[in-house]
Amino acid sequence: MADDLPSYDATIGFGRMPAGARQSLILDVVEMDGFVSVSQIAANLNVSEMTIRRDLVALEERGLLARTHGGAVSAATSPREVFDLEEPAFKRRRHRNAREKAAIATAAALLIGPSETIGLDVGTSTLSLAESIVERGDLRVFTNSLRAAMVLSASKSPVYVLGGEVRNPEQSVVGSRAVGELANYNLDRVFIGVSGLIEAGFFDYSIEDTEVKRAFIERAGQTVILCDSSKFDHRSLARVCDLAGAQILITDAPPPPHLAQALQTARVEVIVAGVAAERRTG
Repeated sequence: MADDLPSYDATIGFGRMPAGARQSLILDVVEMDGFVSVSQIAANLNVSEMTIRRDLVALEERGLLARTHGGAVSAATSPREVFDLEEPAFKRRRHRNAREKAAIATAAALLIGPSETIGLDVGTSTLSLAESIVERGDLRVFTNSLRAAMVLSASKSPVYVLGGEVRNPEQSVVGSRAVGELANYNLDRVFIGVSGLIEAGFFDYSIEDTEVKRAFIERAGQTVILCDSSKFDHRSLARVCDLAGAQILITDAPPPPHLAQALQTARVEVIVAGVAAERRTG
């Protein structure tokens, strides 16, 4: 990631790095993350944003990347994919596709068996799931979402909130403490919210939230991705996992053929919420 760029030479300093070396580092970041941010790479290399933009123009002219608003993506990125740079405000996301997310949450709740220990990730879809299971008293719930925890505080099921740093305005608990704490637990299944789905995997806006998502997945007997259809062919900064990292995808509409084929190849079961006939196993 851009924050992990190697130091160039302590005696020369980033500010005097030759353009060729600087551009090579930019390509390394694009290859690793699929995207590079102008502001972030400029800060890391201690050069102006204008310098980085000139580098991106030069690299695009050579066909090595494609410029986007605020940065650049790999030239190999599919033209049908949309790169989402900025995370929309939680309140706006909460109201967007609210009916579809409620249907997804209802379908997800039906998967949870008696006396299960589950993990709830942060996000609007997982918050809807918390609302769907609030009447149950036979579960144990681990979450890094303070919003979900507050909803479930009205439940008779015990709720455990991970420790760590609170990330605003998402109200998620993130950091090494949250990740490390999950290593102590075994979860029957976890429910993960994502910001995008492409053939290369599931994505999220936040690097910090994504670290906790991965930790949830590592401790789960089954991983269920909650993703409404507006996120098909969208990707963002951080990849949560490849498609095979999940066992079930719950959405509100059948994925387009290229995604359906990729999910089938990865052996991901797709559940289309509210449409029993659209449930299929890859």
